[in-house]
Amino acid sequence: METHKTSLIILLLILIFAVIHSGGAALRIKAESIMGPRLWRLCFVFLSLPSAIILISYFLAHRYDGIRLWNLQGNNIVFMVVWFLTAISFLFLYPATYNLLEIPSVLKPKVRIYGTGIMRITRHPQAFGQIIWCFAHTLWIGTSFTLVTSIGLVLHHLFAIWHGDKRLSNRFGEEFENFKKKYFHNSLHGNT
Repeated sequence: METHKTSLIILLLILIFAVIHSGGAALRIKAESIMGPRLWRLCFVFLSLPSAIILISYFLAHRYDGIRLWNLQGNNIVFMVVWFLTAISFLFLYPATYNLLEIPSVLKPKVRIYGTGIMRITRHPQAFGQIIWCFAHTLWIGTSFTLVTSIGLVLHHLFAIWHGDKRLSNRFGEEFENFKKKYFHNSLHGNT
C-alpha cells in the first residue's frame, strides 16, 4: 500500500507543478497586460520554483520506493550510458533558459521565436532534455516509483510541447508557421 501511496503523491505533485507552470504560461499575455512582464515573471517564478523544489525533493527522497523492476547499477556500460545521457540532457536543459537575465527580470522578459543554437535540433530543448533525463534515471534506478515519475514527467512535457507551440502560433501566427516549416524542412535535409 505504501508503494502505491508514494507513486500517487508524486503524480499529484507533477500535476500541481504542471498546472502552475503550464497554467502560468497560458496566463502570460493577460497577466503581463495587467501587471507588466517583469512583475509577472517574478510571480511566475515564485509560484513555479517552490513547486519544482518540492517535486524534486520528494523524488529524491523516494526514488528507490516501489518494486525493483531491474538492477543495472553494477553494469559499467549502463553506468557510462546514464552519465552520457545525463550530460546530454543538461546540455538541452541549460540553454532552454534562453536569456538568464530574463528569469529574475533583470532584463525585460519577452516572447520570441528562437531558431539558432540548440533550437536547430529541437524547438523544445527543455522538454527534450527532461525526457532524456527521465530515460537515464529510470534506466539507472529501475524502480516502479521512478518509472511512474518519469511517465508523469514525460506526459507533462509532451503536453508542454503542444501547449508551447499553440501559444507561439496564437501569438506569432504565420511567422511561427513559416518558422516551423523552415525548421522542419532544414532538419529533414540537414541544412542549418
